[in-house]
This record gives sequence, structure tokens and C-alpha cells, in this order.
Amino acid sequence: MNARRMRGVYVVEFAIIGLMLFILLFGVLEMGRLYYTVNTLNEVVRRGARLAAVCNISDKQVILERAIFDTVGGDGTSELVGGLKSSHVTLTYLDENGALVGNPADEAGVNGFRAIRYVHLEVANFTFYLLIPTLGKTITLPVFRATLPRESLGRSVEGNTQC
Repeated sequence: MNARRMRGVYVVEFAIIGLMLFILLFGVLEMGRLYYTVNTLNEVVRRGARLAAVCNISDKQVILERAIFDTVGGDGTSELVGGLKSSHVTLTYLDENGALVGNPADEAGVNGFRAIRYVHLEVANFTFYLLIPTLGKTITLPVFRATLPRESLGRSVEGNTQC
């Protein structure tokens, strides 16, 4: 074979190998991004449950915004995880049996503030977008949950209820 024909073969081989190399490279980067996202969502539910255990019940929106690493009074979108909104996060208050407390803000009611024993936070329906060329698809991540025993729920002897 002459040198001119061989150059064409090298270009074709590089195109095939180069495509596979770039797909592999993007795959490795995307798996790292997926791992980061999963760890961050675990931290979101842990952080949110902790905030809910010590913050006032009436500060629910503040708790959700802080849990997803958004600024208080922000637009409800996480600054760390693209696409994560406070609407993905659910905060519930549970009684000693793990049942949902009907009206947590009711101070005197039997199924109100006094019945709360646990706080439960979960992130559900979060979609992760893979950015791999030719293989890009969406993955709905599993539900992330955290349940902690209640603590002060924003009540203190000094009367300071700020979260």
C-alpha cells in the first residue's frame, strides 16, 4: 500500500477510537457527577431533618430552602445540585408510632405540637440528566429519607425561636 492510502486508514481508525475514547471520558466524568449528586442529596435530607428538629414549625419554607443549600428567600433552587428545587423536598412531623401528625401547628391539640416525636424529610422524584454524547438519558434517582427525633422545634426558655 502506498503512504497516501495509509493516511486515510489512520484517519478512520482515529475517528473510531477517538469517539470511543471521548464517550469513555464523558462516562467517567458523568459517573463522578452522579456520585456527587447522590452524596449531596444524602446531605440535603440529613441537613433538612436536623434543621426541622431544632427549628420552629412555622419556618417550614426556611428549613426547606436551607436544606437544599439555597439562600433564605431565594427562588427555591439549589445552588449545589442543578435541577433540585424545594418542591422535591417533603417535610413531615410524626408521632411516637410513626404516624403523620395531623396539625403540627396546633399547640393544645392532641394530634398537634405535643404529639410530635419525629421529623421526617425526604427527597423524591429527582431526575438526573446524563450528559454522555450519544448515550444521554435521564435517571430518576431513588427516594432519599432521613428521620430524626424531635428536639426543641424552635422553642427555648429564652423565647428565641429564630432558625
